Amino acid sequence: MSNICIIVGHGKSKDGGYDSGAVNGSYHEFRIAREIAKYAAEHLNANFDVNADLMNYDGSLYLTDRIKEVNKADYDFIAEIHLNAGGGKGTEVYYYHDSPTGLKAAQAIAMNISKAFSVPNRGAKVWLNDNGKDYFAIIRETKPCAILVETLFIDNDDELAMLKTTEGQKRCGIMIAEGIAAAKGLKVIAKSETTVAPQPSAKKSYCVQVGPYSAKSDAESIREGLEKLGFNSKTWRYKNGT
Repeated sequence: MSNICIIVGHGKSKDGGYDSGAVNGSYHEFRIAREIAKYAAEHLNANFDVNADLMNYDGSLYLTDRIKEVNKADYDFIAEIHLNAGGGKGTEVYYYHDSPTGLKAAQAIAMNISKAFSVPNRGAKVWLNDNGKDYFAIIRETKPCAILVETLFIDNDDELAMLKTTEGQKRCGIMIAEGIAAAKGLKVIAKSETTVAPQPSAKKSYCVQVGPYSAKSDAESIREGLEKLGFNSKTWRYKNGT
């Protein structure tokens, strides 16, 4: 079984304070990214034969802490979730420069998000520093295959409008999960058929008029006849002459 970690970007700063990431008004990158990451992990666990963990949802881990946690675990794939900024539009995904799986995942996720939100697909990307190594530490310094997902631009009001809702965050998380599943070749969990036990019919009360009769024996004959038809004599009332 594949072990995957979906990581929330930002949350804790180097000095121990709060790192919001990019901001647009009252909307913070960290707060939106963590919901997207949550839905991505949930979708993976619910639909595929995989163990998908969610890291840094509470924002308690600084970047170096997140790297340490990843490297001491047994993950074979990680994805850190972000929102972009800088005046652009669309989605892009960065991957480890020498990873075919990372490339496949980055391509699939960028395509999924682009189609789901009708935004430009900026593609799967590699960003190398002056030393020829990957720029992002979460990609460069982690052991598992790693990608960094720049979902949409938080400083683009149209794109923020799509990601500030629960519906948009869930849709984005699912697109990320489906892209990872396709790149990793994850097995779909067979949905077990749920058998719904038939519910007993509601009890009914019957009021049967059996008169007028002058003799109690007539009523007893009626009672016996009804019991033969399946009626419970304890649940019906005898009305003599009414």
